[in-house]
Amino acid sequence: MKKYNAIYYLLFILLITGAFASMAQNSYGLKIMGGVALAFGLVFLLEFITTLGGKEKKDGYVLAELISMILFSVIFGCRVFNIHFPYIEWMFVAAGAWLVLFYVRKLVIRYRRLVARNRRLAWLGVLFHLSIILFLVSLIMVPFAAQKGEWAGMAAFAILLVFIIGALLKKDDLVDGQRVSAMQMITGYRDHSIILASIFLLFALYTGFNRLGVLPGIYSDEYPRAYFKLVDDATSKKEKPVNGKYKYQEFREEYEKFLEHSKRNGQ
Repeated sequence: MKKYNAIYYLLFILLITGAFASMAQNSYGLKIMGGVALAFGLVFLLEFITTLGGKEKKDGYVLAELISMILFSVIFGCRVFNIHFPYIEWMFVAAGAWLVLFYVRKLVIRYRRLVARNRRLAWLGVLFHLSIILFLVSLIMVPFAAQKGEWAGMAAFAILLVFIIGALLKKDDLVDGQRVSAMQMITGYRDHSIILASIFLLFALYTGFNRLGVLPGIYSDEYPRAYFKLVDDATSKKEKPVNGKYKYQEFREEYEKFLEHSKRNGQ
């Protein structure tokens, strides 16, 4: 994964740039964010192909994690561009559920390896993994129980803050006679936990500042705000489909007809 770090840094910069552009009510901001999500998916796909074609022994857990990360990225990109297809939410839930199991397994393995060598670092590692696990749980709960998903997200953010404070209180610890910091420990993990944690931290900070009124909402001029409210109602299961259609789908069809009609009249 480390050889892709420069690409990941660039994508994070573009993600933040897109978010600020969107908050400044530039319509291209959301497109940048959607493009970044799809670009993450392409990088994960490249990692998957490289890992699969490598000479070393294949780790099924690693390959499954990459597949889940690809699905996560692509589905987020589809959401940004308002692309919906059958079972998209179930695919998202399946990918998230596998990642939860993957990081629960990593938590147990890494704790057992480290606890006898440095108990403090081992518990900091537990907190770091728990924050990611609860973040993933909050994401997959949104379509079924939005309120509980929000609580899980808040718990994940609180645990991540405890980890960050614990990491800053003591800059390094002794492990087998070598000085190792908590940040060195998590950046040395050979998975995508640091990427998930970084995205979660950005998302949580934006949500918090947005609710406090410090940062404005994400802007899109492709559809009226009412459309996105209907999409949220559908994805959070607050609304049930009528005759196989959600209100946002009917709204979109009628809105596109209206735009087409207006374009013809303008000609």
